[in-house]
This record gives sequence, C-alpha cells and structure tokens, in this order.
Amino acid sequence: MRYLKIAGFIYLMMSFAYAGVSIDGTRIIFPAESKSVNVQLRNAFDTPSLVQVWIDTGDSEKIPKASEVPFILNPPLTRVEARKGQIIRVIPLDIKKLPQDRESIFWFNMMDIPPDDPALKDKNYLSFTVRTRIKLFYRPSELAMTAFLAQQSVQFKYDQGAQNVSMNNPTPYYLTVVQIESGKNQAFSSADQAIMLAPFTHVILKDFKLDTSTKKIVYEVLNDLGTLQTYETTIQ
Repeated sequence: MRYLKIAGFIYLMMSFAYAGVSIDGTRIIFPAESKSVNVQLRNAFDTPSLVQVWIDTGDSEKIPKASEVPFILNPPLTRVEARKGQIIRVIPLDIKKLPQDRESIFWFNMMDIPPDDPALKDKNYLSFTVRTRIKLFYRPSELAMTAFLAQQSVQFKYDQGAQNVSMNNPTPYYLTVVQIESGKNQAFSSADQAIMLAPFTHVILKDFKLDTSTKKIVYEVLNDLGTLQTYETTIQ
C-alpha cells in the first residue's frame, strides 16, 4: 500500500502531454458514385501533432493488408499544425467486388502522436498516444430504399412462448439502435449497449421486458449525421 501511495503521488506530480486531434463527425458514408470522400481532422491544441490513419476490416488489433481494404487514404501520415486542420481523402480502389445489394462496413482509424514538449524537457511527464476509430460505410448506389426509410423499418416481434422480443433489420443498411422502450421498460441502460444490426439480420433482446399493456415500441437510431432519430412502431 505504501508503494502504491508513493506511485500515486509521483503520478499526480507529473505533467501530461497528450494528443488533441479530433475527427469531424462520428461516421463516414462513402457513396458508390463518389470519386473520393474527405475526412476533416482538427488540432485543438497549441502544439502540432503527427497523425497516422488507416482502415481496418473489423479487427482493431491489426492493420490489414492493402489487398483486404478497397480504399486508400491520402495522406496516410501527416503533420497537423497547431490550431489548424487537415483533410484526409478516402479514395476507392476495387469497390466493385463489394456487395451491391447492401452496405459494407469498415473502420477508419486515426493515431494521434503528440510531439515532445521542449518546456517539459527536464521534467517527468506522461505522453499519451490517442487512437480514434469510427465506422466507414460503403453505400451502393442502387439500394432498394433510402437510409431514412430504412431507419423507420426496424421490426420487433414478441415470442410469447420464449418470453422474449426479437429485433429485425429487413433493410440493406447497417442500423445502430441506441435505445428501445416499451412503456416504462428500456432495453439499454447506457449508449455503450447500443446494437448495430447488419443488413437483413436480427437479434434477440433477452433482457428486455415487454410492457404487455401497450403494443407500441419506441426506438432511437443513429442517422448519417450521427444524431438520434426517434421512431415508433407496433410490436408484432
């Protein structure tokens, strides 16, 4: 315990150097007809930062081979000056191999590496490398419906025998459902429990209790801008 207290004291006495580059938005939509899509980075700090970007296919622990990702990023490594921004271009390669009847999902990664601070040269300090990871959706041009209509199309079915509710996505879009309510009952206690439904899939809401006095379900979905949209539907 004594050593822990000493370590904690040293930790509190240290100065901190950490990254300050952020990404505009919480998701990236890449329409099939686009030649490129811009991702805006912004450095909110008074010091420049080195930023590395890449795309992965879902495994956050590894950087995939170039052949596994149908996009390139330009520039993949860049310096973002203090209080300024930087555009990263997402450029398609062989996207024709991707399914054209539904969306595909990838992940855009940004590693923000803060520079050494000359003012802290002779001091103890901690330097944090910050990684940000957001979703990148490839959207074919001839899907059966719009994203707005898809968000309204989530279906809920009650299995009286199993005493559970299933949530079905009959659309070609990825849908992130943040909250579900039936009367006073809620499916999630925090946004961290949100469910992303892949196209044409369903999940069982095992811990969700249906309010049998109402046939209404109210649910919230993240739209393309990363804001919440609320919809109401009838339980089947």
